[in-house]
Amino acid sequence: MNKALIVDDSEPNRRLPALILGQLGWATTEVADGSSALDVARLDHFDCILLDLHLPDLRGDEVCRRLRSNAAYPATWIVAYTGESAEHIAQITQDAPFDAVLTKPITRTSLLRALPPQER
Repeated sequence: MNKALIVDDSEPNRRLPALILGQLGWATTEVADGSSALDVARLDHFDCILLDLHLPDLRGDEVCRRLRSNAAYPATWIVAYTGESAEHIAQITQDAPFDAVLTKPITRTSLLRALPPQER
C-alpha cells in the first residue's frame, strides 16, 4: 500500500487530498506544520509528501530541503502544495527540490497528475 504525508496548516486542505488518496487505496497521515512533518518523516517512510509552502513554523521549501538531506528521503516524491500564483510558486520552488506542484483548490485530476508517475 502506498503512503502519503499531507502537510498543511488548514484542516480542509488536508482532508480533501486524504479523502481522494484514500479512495485510491493510499494510507495517509496528516500534520499541520513543518516540524511535525519532519518528526513524522523520521519515524515512517512515505511514497509521496504533499507539502504546503506556507506553514506556521517552517516554510515548505525549507522542509523539502531538510527532507532531501535525510538519507532516507532523497528519492521520495515531494509535491509543493499551494494556493500561490504561478510567479510566486516559481520563485519559492526554484531552489527547493520539489518533484511537482499542486495548486489549490485541487481536483481529483490535478492530484492524480501530481502523484509519482508510476502511481498515476
